[in-house]
Amino acid sequence: MPSLERLHNHFKGKPFAYLAVNVGEGKETVERFVRSRGLTFKVLLDEDGGVAARYGVRSHPMKFLIDAEGDLVGLAMGYREWDTEEMKSVIRQLLASRD
Repeated sequence: MPSLERLHNHFKGKPFAYLAVNVGEGKETVERFVRSRGLTFKVLLDEDGGVAARYGVRSHPMKFLIDAEGDLVGLAMGYREWDTEEMKSVIRQLLASRD
């Protein structure tokens, strides 16, 4: 999660948003976790797993990269470092393609 927080902060003020979806836990548990880690990106709740099922989530964590038009442009399963220069470059390219 620290690399996601750094990625979120790196693109702050740009047309980029990082949203996390917690699957299967209640609001209080998730709020405690977010506070304890100092996370500033939005964390949405999928308490019953319905959203995860609709999107075919097969592992946790699973990341979807969705462009401004709502199209899926990338998918990653499992843990990754998200604030690498390679990932920032991919996001910058996606942002530039909007112009």
